[in-house]
Parts: sequence; structure tokens; C-alpha cells
Amino acid sequence: MSQKVISYADLSIINSALKAIKADLREVNLELGSLNNKHDHLKDDLLTLANSFADFVEADLKNKALQLAETRQGNLKQDLQIKFGYYAEIRRMATGILHGVDVGIVSDDTLKHATEEIMIKAPHYWLAPALIVLTSWIRDDQSTTNKALHESLKRDDYKTTLFMMLIMRRLERNEACLQWMKRYFLHQDPHHLDREFIVILEAITTGVFQPASHQLMITHIKNWIEQLTQTDNYIDKQKIQWISFFKTQSSPSSKNYILLEEFAGNWTELQLSLSKARSHTPLDLHFKNIFENTADYSEATKVQLDEILSLLVTNFDDEELPLQNEVRLNQLIIQTDGDKMAAQALMNNEKHIFDEKVDFLQLLTNAAFDPEQSGATKVTQALAVSISQPWIVEAHDTFTAEYRNNIEEKVELIIDGFKTSTTDGTDEEMQLKRHQKYWADFLENELKKLSVPYAVTGIGIFISMISLAIFKLGMLGIIGAVTGLLIAGNSIYTYRKNKRKAIENITERERKSKEVLRGCIAEVVDYRKEYSMEDRKAEVLRHTLLSIAPEDFSSNSRDTRNILQPS
Repeated sequence: MSQKVISYADLSIINSALKAIKADLREVNLELGSLNNKHDHLKDDLLTLANSFADFVEADLKNKALQLAETRQGNLKQDLQIKFGYYAEIRRMATGILHGVDVGIVSDDTLKHATEEIMIKAPHYWLAPALIVLTSWIRDDQSTTNKALHESLKRDDYKTTLFMMLIMRRLERNEACLQWMKRYFLHQDPHHLDREFIVILEAITTGVFQPASHQLMITHIKNWIEQLTQTDNYIDKQKIQWISFFKTQSSPSSKNYILLEEFAGNWTELQLSLSKARSHTPLDLHFKNIFENTADYSEATKVQLDEILSLLVTNFDDEELPLQNEVRLNQLIIQTDGDKMAAQALMNNEKHIFDEKVDFLQLLTNAAFDPEQSGATKVTQALAVSISQPWIVEAHDTFTAEYRNNIEEKVELIIDGFKTSTTDGTDEEMQLKRHQKYWADFLENELKKLSVPYAVTGIGIFISMISLAIFKLGMLGIIGAVTGLLIAGNSIYTYRKNKRKAIENITERERKSKEVLRGCIAEVVDYRKEYSMEDRKAEVLRHTLLSIAPEDFSSNSRDTRNILQPS
């Protein structure tokens, strides 16, 4: 009874309700999808707004920094003007005095009056008494010269020394210039040489200074080298740089070793050794070119000396520097539109450039590697190479020994499964015998894998014999015998066919492999010949390096020949 009630119950209402719920759920899902899209849009809008706000804050900070820098720059310049305004005036006057002395059209009284006035206005600036020294020396006022010189040296010994040395050179007062040069060299620390020293070295080398300065330079150079070689590892550092330089001169072979490149397992190492051995020729040309230069750099060096003199009298004094640095930093902030970090980075780079100091050996290496970059000429490069010759030779010996020790004694060959090695390719006959034996063994092993079909052949013969025994020579007996023989014959035919095919395939592989082996051996012979020929050039380069004597470098400048020969 109850089953009947259930079977006839009206479920349409429930179905309708479920359909309505399903429709509602669909609507809800659509709404949720819409909400998700709105959420994503809102998230993007918020991110855009946040970025815009961050950009606004950054721009606002930069704008404020820019305004502040402009205000500070004005204030700092006022401070500079108040505290060191006369320094700028002295620098301008110094330039004018130098020009006036050069052309000789300014009277002694004018010079005297002008320099004494700036002495009063700048009681701590070294350039003021230095100018008095110059003007009083011109009018032969020894008393004033000595007093002013004492005061100038007291204020800044190094700058005064360099100033007087350069002035004496311009005025061609050789003896006085030499005395100041002696004092200049005493100021030099071979561990921390200024960038300008390379110009002085260049000037002495090219004969811009008087010949006596050569011996003075030689004496100090010898002392510095002795000093540097006894402490720390300065020489080792230079040798490492030279070894790296030699490695950069390696060049690939002009010949093609096509087979070795494909079949020599250690071709990468072989190629590297050959490329290093091939570096001696370009290196030999490199060093010979340095010493075959005949250009005259003396005039260019004089210009550089005058630039040093100009910078010396126009650069800021030490006590101005803190304020000048602040002015410069604010200038950079303005230049970078208020970006303080970028301005500070530029400032740090500028300081690094001008604070750079090197030891004497590094200075020589820089001049030897890249004279233009180090502010030198080919003449100084020749000087640097001449002085550095002992450790250049050592570095070359180390470079040569390294690649010789790492040369692959054997060429490892892998040709279609045949592995062998040869030293120089003179063992071709033995290699071919080994090759022949390898393929004979290989063929034997491959043929062993082709088993003789004894079982199938036996079954065929058995079927044939049973058929004849049972059915005699009746129709069935003959059919059975023929079938058995066909089974046995087909198995034997297939075996022989596979064997013949294997022999033909392996024989062809052996033939091609043999051709490749012969080609590889021929290339090994060529490789060893080329390597030996290039490696022997190491001795040529070594002879070139050993023949470099300090007197080898020269230019067309006066008195530059035999510059390092003891006088």
C-alpha cells in the first residue's frame, strides 16, 4: 500500500523548487563573478592609486630637496665668498702673474704691490707667499724671496715645491729646477703616488726637464723598486697581471683540424694549448712596436706640465674643500632634480677618481698596458716596460711553463666505438693493426649473437621423417616431408642471410672508421708540428724581452737616448 503512495506522489513541486533554487544559485554565481571582477578592478585601482601616491611623495621629496639644495647652494657660496673670497682672487691673480711673467710686460713694482696685497688678505693660503717668492725672485730681492719661501713651504710644502719646480722649468732655470725636483722626489711615497706623477715621469723621460734629472729619477726608481720588492707582494701582483695579459694574446689556429675536433675526446684542451702557444708571435710584435716608436711627445708633455701648473694655482685649497664639497653636492642635487641618492653616488665617484693613488710598480704596469688610459705616451710605456722587464720575463716564463705542463701528452680518439690514443701520430701502423683487431673481435662477437637455428632445423627434419615413416610415400607422407624440409631450409637460409648482412655492415663500418683513423693521425702529426713550431717562438719572445735594456727606449726629444744609463 505504502509503495503505491510513493509511486504516485506528485514530485513536480519539489522539482520546480529545485529548478528555482538552481536558477537562484546561477544568479548568485553570476553575482559572485561580477563581485570578483569589481574586486579585481578595485584592487588595480588601489594599486594605481598607491603608486601614484608614492610617485607624488617621491616627487614632493625631490622637489623639497631641490628647493633646499638651491637655497643651501646660495648660502654656501656666500660663506665661501666671505671666508675664502680672496682665495679665488689670488688664483685669478696667479694666472695673470704667470702670463705676465711669460710675456714680460708687467712691471716689477706692479707685481710687488699686487702680491704683497694678497699676502695681507689671505694669511693662511700657500699661494700668496708663493707668488711673492716668484715676483721677488724676478727682481732679485733675495731677502724677501727667502722669507716668502719659508712661509710658503710652512703653509704647504708639497704644493710650493711642485709650483717652484714647474715655474723654474718654464723659466729654464735648470739648476734651480733640479734642486726643486730633488725636493719633489723626497715628497713621493712609492706606495701611494699621485696621478700627476706619471706626467712628471713622462716629462723627464721625453727630455722636457734637464738631462741631470734623468740620473735623479734613476736613483729614486732603483730605491723604490728595492723598497717595494722587499715588502708585501707587489712584484707578485704585477706578475699576475702580466700573466693575464699574456693569456689575452692567445689566438686560435689558422688551420682546420676537422676530424680531431669531432673525434678527439680532449680536443678542447688540445685547442687551448695550441692557442696559448700561438701567443708568442703577437706578443713579440707588441713589445717590438713599443720600442720602435719614434714620435716626439715632448711638446705634448710640456702642455701637460703647464696644465698641472694651472691646476695647482686654480684648484681649491685644502681648508676650502669642506665647503666646496658641500657646494658641489648641492650642485649635483640640483643637477639630478632633487635625487639625493643619485647626487651622492655621483659625488662618491668624483672623489674616487681624484683620490686614486697607486704604488710605483702598479703605475708602471698601467703605463705599460695602456699608456693612453694612464695619461702617458709610448715613450713612458717603453720606460715602464724597460723597468718592469725582470718580472715581465718571469711572468712570461710562468705563462709558458703553465701551458707546457698542461699540454695533453696523448690525443684521445673515439671513432665509432674504437678507442685509442696517440702521442704524435708516428705509430700509424700499430694503430691500424689495433683497429683491425678491434673490428675483427667486434665482428666475431656480433656473429656469436646470431645463434644457429638447430632447434627449428631439427623440428623440420623430424616432421619430414615422421611423415615418411607414418604415411610412407603416400600423398600425406610426401607433403609432410616437404613441409619439414621447407621449415629446416628456411631457418638455415635466414641465418645465413643475417650473417652475411652483419658481415657486410661491419666491414663497411670498419672501412669508414679506418679512413677516419688515418685522417685523425694525419691531423695529429700536423697539430704536433704546429704546436712545436709555435712553442719554439717562446724563446724568440724571451730573447726579445731579455734584450730590452733601459737604454732601448727613446723618442726624438732631446737627450732622451740612453736615459737610464748611469751618467
